[in-house]
Amino acid sequence: MTFLSIVSLSSATLAAPIHFSTLLMDSAMTLYELQEFGKEIKQHLAEKEQKSKFKTFDELLLEQLKKVDKSFTPTMSEVDENIKQSIENNNHYINAQLSMYSHNSEKKWLLLKRKHHKAQTDNLNQFANLHQSIDKTQNINNTRFTKLDKKIDKTAKQANSGIASVAAMSNIPYTMNTRFSAGVGLGHYHDGHAIAAGAQYQVKENINLRSSISWNNSDRAVVGAGIAIGW
Repeated sequence: MTFLSIVSLSSATLAAPIHFSTLLMDSAMTLYELQEFGKEIKQHLAEKEQKSKFKTFDELLLEQLKKVDKSFTPTMSEVDENIKQSIENNNHYINAQLSMYSHNSEKKWLLLKRKHHKAQTDNLNQFANLHQSIDKTQNINNTRFTKLDKKIDKTAKQANSGIASVAAMSNIPYTMNTRFSAGVGLGHYHDGHAIAAGAQYQVKENINLRSSISWNNSDRAVVGAGIAIGW
């Protein structure tokens, strides 16, 4: 029974008619309950006092965290210094990277320029060599064509002279009623000229020999001979 129930019981007792036996019993019960309540109060206070001597796990953990936080939490100046140092390190790294990239780019540009210059020089040399080869080939071909033209002209002249020689030889006249006769002839064809001489000899009445020779303007001689037999 709690303290409130005891008070309520006392109030109810005042309102109802009082019997001595009932009042005595109620007083005994009330005294006992008060003693029990007092024991509970003492036990509760003792436990509270005992608990107050020992800190809870959460309290101990909170104290340790506060100590760690105080020992490791940097001041604002330290934070500023760390930020400044980080910025300087980043700036140094960026500048180093930019310098290295610039140096590498310059080296690559110089190398590319040298390669381009070398390739251009090689192309010019190849073009010059090709031009010389073409000129040399053209000169050789011109020489060959010139020689060929001369050979063609010479061959044509010889052919014309040969035709003129044949014409001169074929136009030598001979007498028909004599045993022996001789004659000369002239020939001309284009730029060829020739003179010829020939003779005819009648061995028998039915056998006749003839031969002739010519000289043309190609400094060539043409010779011919023949025999005729009749029956």
